[in-house]
Amino acid sequence: MMGWWYSCLFVFAVSSGILIQDVAGKKEKQDQLEAKVSQMLKWTSHKSFMKLNGEQFRDYVKTSPRNYSVMLMATALGTQHRCGICGQAFEEFKVLANSYRYSQSFSNRLFFAMVDYDSAPTVFQTLQLRTVPVFYHFPAKGKSKRHDKYDMGRFGFSAESLSKWVADRTQVQIKVFRPPNYMMLVFTAVMLIGVACLGYFKRKALEQVINRSNLAYLSLFIIVAMTSGQMWNHIRGPPMAHTDPNTGRVGYISGSSQYQFVAESYIIMFVYALGTIGWILLSEQAPAISKNPSYQSAAILGGLFIVSMVFSWLLSTLRMKNRHYPYHFLLK
Repeated sequence: MMGWWYSCLFVFAVSSGILIQDVAGKKEKQDQLEAKVSQMLKWTSHKSFMKLNGEQFRDYVKTSPRNYSVMLMATALGTQHRCGICGQAFEEFKVLANSYRYSQSFSNRLFFAMVDYDSAPTVFQTLQLRTVPVFYHFPAKGKSKRHDKYDMGRFGFSAESLSKWVADRTQVQIKVFRPPNYMMLVFTAVMLIGVACLGYFKRKALEQVINRSNLAYLSLFIIVAMTSGQMWNHIRGPPMAHTDPNTGRVGYISGSSQYQFVAESYIIMFVYALGTIGWILLSEQAPAISKNPSYQSAAILGGLFIVSMVFSWLLSTLRMKNRHYPYHFLLK
């Protein structure tokens, strides 16, 4: 009888110990989870996405406990990597992360993070990455599936396309908000005000203003503006320029043949305008001053110089945006 009693007491003690240990383990995991979420919320309160190193990636993305999803961008932004598309994809990633951070959908169930090769090379080894940029979804529970790696080659890297992918993987709807292009608004306002003032103060001189030459110049202006990519800017809403987060260096010309910055389109428009001036000097001004051979020679030489330098710079820019472009002239 006493042996049976001791056996029951032993079983009860062991069961109680296991239960207490299990409760303590759950409490410890819950404390770890709360600490992780609290730290990630602190990071995102200063910036819409987290920049992680190798240790932080392991602790906050790969290691349990975790009740949140992570949208991760792996990239290489350093200029020594010569990854032109990385900067453009990073700008789109920031647009999406900012849109989420300041939307009603924001919660502690989804976070955006970025790893750069220079600061987290071990992450690239862990994920066995050979190319960048790459976008991953790390779900809150279970292992990653095939569609948790974004197919950038098929869908592109625009913030709108990434938003659809995020909604498909997490059921979180993010409405993309792009900051307005204030430069274009100011430019348009100045043009409209100038035209209105001209029409009001020079109503009697409109016949002198609206002539064949001025209409030709206006047509050239519109052509130069449109061929420089202003309509593309209006549709795609690219950033003004790109700032390298590692060096702080500002880039005004994109290194990709599939993308451009707003500042780049203004530079191209200015160069096209210079080329137009050069052609006007050669075709219109030089023949008109035939009575003065020295002035005529100066106009011809000036026009040839401008056209040659513009053509050379454009070819050089094409080589920069596409390293396989074979042609160059004067400048390399």
